Amino acid sequence: MSIFSLKTINLALVGLRANMTRTALSVLGIVIGVAAVIVIVSVGQGLKVLIVDQINVFGENMMSVQVKVPGSDYGASMQSMAEGTVITTLKYDDVQAVRDKDRFPYIKAVSGYSAGTQWATYQEKEKQVMFIATDAYYPDIDGQLKMSQGQYFTNEEERGMAKVVVIGSKVASKFFGEESPIGKQIKIKQINFKVIGVVVDRGMIMTFDYDSMVYLPLKTAQKLISGTDHLVEFAMVMEDDQHFAQAKAEISQLIRQRHNITDPSKDDFEIMSMDQIIDIVNTVTSLISLLLGLLAAISLLVGGVGIMNIMLVIVAERTREIGLRKSLGAKQKDILNQFVTEAILISVLGGIIGIIFGIVVSFIITISVRAYGFDWPFVVSIEAIIISFSTAAFFGIIFGWYPAKKAAKLNPIEALRYE
Repeated sequence: MSIFSLKTINLALVGLRANMTRTALSVLGIVIGVAAVIVIVSVGQGLKVLIVDQINVFGENMMSVQVKVPGSDYGASMQSMAEGTVITTLKYDDVQAVRDKDRFPYIKAVSGYSAGTQWATYQEKEKQVMFIATDAYYPDIDGQLKMSQGQYFTNEEERGMAKVVVIGSKVASKFFGEESPIGKQIKIKQINFKVIGVVVDRGMIMTFDYDSMVYLPLKTAQKLISGTDHLVEFAMVMEDDQHFAQAKAEISQLIRQRHNITDPSKDDFEIMSMDQIIDIVNTVTSLISLLLGLLAAISLLVGGVGIMNIMLVIVAERTREIGLRKSLGAKQKDILNQFVTEAILISVLGGIIGIIFGIVVSFIITISVRAYGFDWPFVVSIEAIIISFSTAAFFGIIFGWYPAKKAAKLNPIEALRYE
């Protein structure tokens, strides 16, 4: 008799229906495990797509020069700076040097900037904002920066340290409501700045809310706000991506000369192309998804152990039934098949419900994240569904085998005497 014969499946269903509560608890363990794998992988892939799409907004032909702790790799440098290390060697003069069209004819635009946070106020209202201190060329780098009112500051205003500011849409709404902010003054660090422009709604990119940002002339911000003379980064737009390798080599040589660096391993800067940034994002998000997926898979293992425990209880409770069936001619193989089938049915049922539940939860997460302004994609991994369902079925067979084998080996006479 095949393990999946109609008779065997019918007997297994009768056995499972005999105690619905116990069966439901067994199924629940598998449901949680399968759903967790699907949700975690879905969130990981959605995050990856979101980040890559948002990075691509800046254009595929962009490169950036970022400060780096000398002698360290990029990852260690980022960790050091997150812990408070400040690198002050990148100056605006470096940006000006890279603007040399005779030396770098393949560079379309260059802009340097620094950033920070401050409280901005208008009359009795206040809002914490992130400021970008940059030059008049910044809109050529950030193609998404468009004006809904007014204009961006000019080179003359930046060089002359004009006290002007361009604000995000949320800042404008918070301070001025339906009124036009153009010409009005807000205070940043208790200094009056004239509003000359409002940026169109942009939403959020990762953790950055562009609509709550303000843009200041670089020299003005360095003198009056941050009290520094260095940059954290400058970005360049290439004519095309064919010049990435040449640009990286030639700009590296220039900055080393300007920073008196003779050993490339002691570079205090890192040049990265958009492709490299996307590769880093893909690597990090894939690793995070894998680790979280493995953690979720542990719950499948726990669910499998739960099936084994439940099946052992079932064997103990149905010892007399097993003895009666064997005394009436049932073979060991018949008993074995019945209990293995019960375990498989629990796993398959849990897997199906888990898939549905995982997809529903992933959709709810997508809707919830979109409500906060993120363009979060709804992604369901077919691979995650197949792997989690197959794993659930596998654990059902593996962990159901031992109790089934134990039931099959029961002595019919001793089983009939069991109380």
